[in-house]
Amino acid sequence: MARIQRKVPAAAKRPSSKAPVEGAVRTRRRVPLKHLVRFTRMLATLTEAGLPILRNLRVLANQWPPGRFHDAVTDTADLVEEGQPLSDALAQNPDVFDDLYVNMARAGEAGGVLDKVMSRLADFQEGSQEMRDRTRSALAYPIVIGVVAMGVVVALMVLVIPKFSELYSEMGMTLPAITQAMIGISDFMVTWWYAVLGLPVLIFVVWQMAYLRSYSFRMWNHQMHLRLPVIGGLVEQSQVSRFANTFGTLVSSGVPHLRAFEIVRGALTSEVYREAVAQVQGEVREGESIASSLESTGHFDDLVVSMVEVGEETGELDRMCLRVGAGYEENYKRALDIALKLLEPAMLILMAGIVGSIALALFLPLFKLLEEFGQAA
Repeated sequence: MARIQRKVPAAAKRPSSKAPVEGAVRTRRRVPLKHLVRFTRMLATLTEAGLPILRNLRVLANQWPPGRFHDAVTDTADLVEEGQPLSDALAQNPDVFDDLYVNMARAGEAGGVLDKVMSRLADFQEGSQEMRDRTRSALAYPIVIGVVAMGVVVALMVLVIPKFSELYSEMGMTLPAITQAMIGISDFMVTWWYAVLGLPVLIFVVWQMAYLRSYSFRMWNHQMHLRLPVIGGLVEQSQVSRFANTFGTLVSSGVPHLRAFEIVRGALTSEVYREAVAQVQGEVREGESIASSLESTGHFDDLVVSMVEVGEETGELDRMCLRVGAGYEENYKRALDIALKLLEPAMLILMAGIVGSIALALFLPLFKLLEEFGQAA
């Protein structure tokens, strides 16, 4: 590919140092995180062995088949060959190498410890990938159970109940209230099936559009998440863990505190905590301590504040933050496992209750009819 085809406008060559604009949605990485984790670990290993960066990039580019990630690594190698620093070359592929990645590489270059910084970054990414995979696997079972339950209920309402309705209508039976309610719901679903199928899709599309376009709607959603039982605790532990691990990793790599806050804000997923970090950044810029700024937000508990305060006093802020992050990460994993163990039987009980209610509504008139036959005999 000719060099001119890869050039981008000058304004797009460097990541903005400004905080994310209110209401903007962060760019999602377009390549799997596992590719980036593997690349970072291999780059750290080769760099630690003393091999030149350009050679390392050329070697690593051949480890991936043609695709977006292969092109990004190749483009980075070309730019390094032209004389650009690694961090600047990485910054020209922001959909693959985010602000965190670029700034850690820049800090490693400035301190002459790129291999150590890349190794630190690989550890951080592996931890992030483990938490993401753990969360996805935990959610897979309840989602499958929910889909199966909905399928069973819809099949009963659309296929089974109408036949019983015809039977009871021909027999001229007086139906119990629960049976009449079930037949009414079934008739509605059969008659207005397009509304039953289309309304959830429409609600989801409208919700997704509002979520992506409206900052206030996202903030409202995230505030509600924090108020929910169990889920609120999981969200809090996840966000505090991500904040502490990211901030500790950046500080230990030599990134200035104010810049680290800016990067951490973009790494968080909750607008509530992103605004809390923005508040902390503003107060620290005005001369306040990090610990007191965290406490003033009301979203970081006494343990986090105390650990950060000790880190500031002893000059080991990075180590204290990483300890906090590791602790909250373990708490998140345990809470997620417990929540899943409670959710599985709860969903099975709910599914059994719904199906049992439908069965009771269908067969209750038959039981009544058999009882009348028995009395007549």
